[in-house]
Parts: sequence; C-alpha cells; structure tokens
Amino acid sequence: MDDGQSPIDPDATLQLEAWLPYRLFRISARVADVLNAFYGPRFGLSRSAWRTMAIIANRPGVSAKEICQAGGLDQFAVSRAVKQLVELGFAQRQTGRSDRRYAAIELSETGWAAFSEISGLAERLETELVHAVSQEELDVLNGILAKLDDASAGILARGWRGVREAPEAQEPKSEA
Repeated sequence: MDDGQSPIDPDATLQLEAWLPYRLFRISARVADVLNAFYGPRFGLSRSAWRTMAIIANRPGVSAKEICQAGGLDQFAVSRAVKQLVELGFAQRQTGRSDRRYAAIELSETGWAAFSEISGLAERLETELVHAVSQEELDVLNGILAKLDDASAGILARGWRGVREAPEAQEPKSEA
C-alpha cells in the first residue's frame, strides 16, 4: 500500500552534506578545480599528470609503482600520466641497469619550471584557504588530519569487507 510515505527512515540514511569524507572531498575538489583551470590550459596537463608531477618532484627517481602508492592512482592512470609528462618534455625515464622493467622517473628542467609555477599557485590557494582559520586552529586541524590519514590507511588496508564485518564502530573519542 502506498501512503505517500518513504519506506526509508531519513534518520537512518547517509546525509551526504554532513559525511566527513564528502566534506573533505568537496573542499579539495574546489581548490583542485581552480588549480586545474590554470595548469590544464597552460601546460596541457591532466589532473593525474599534475599529481604525478608533484610526486616526482618530491621523490626524484621514483618508480611508477611508487607513484601509484603515493598518489592513490591506479597503474593505468600513472602509466598515462607518465607518458603525457614524457611526451610534453616534463619528465624522463631512466631504465634500471639490473632490472629493465624498473624505470626511475625524474622531472626535466622544463618539468621543474612548470612544477615551480604550478606549485607557486597551489601554495597561494592553500594560503587563501587557511586564511579562514587561526594559526591555532590550523595546528589543531593538521593534528586531526594526521590522525584521519592514519585511520583511512587502516580502513584501506582492511577493505570494505573488513570494515563491514568489524564490530560496530565506536563514537568519536571524548576529550578528558
């Protein structure tokens, strides 16, 4: 019988706007969209190529497998990103002598120049974003984000089955 009532309890459903992972994503996506509007047209980079470039800049000589792990990207996305960076002259591969399958990836001089320009804007975007909070709040937030990063790594390691089958999660810790 249809009485016009939804069969779903609104209190039992996920409220996306209040869901912490979504809130963090939304903040990140907005800033990333602004940055992408700059580096996409200016340098011809995709989002995954920019993320790959940033990882290479912070870890010169990194392998594609290490980029996957550091950037949360799949092997196919990293392969395309590295190919794009090499074709644009922003990166180069150095094949290992003992293992021809291993390639250390480094930025070229042109790649470093592009990275410098993009990261300069990225830092300005971050400065503008954090201007909304005090230094004390930012310090607290950074501590909280470190804890959430560790917790999310644990969730990833367990996978959805491990999370679903685990005992009910506890409420957030209260300050003593």
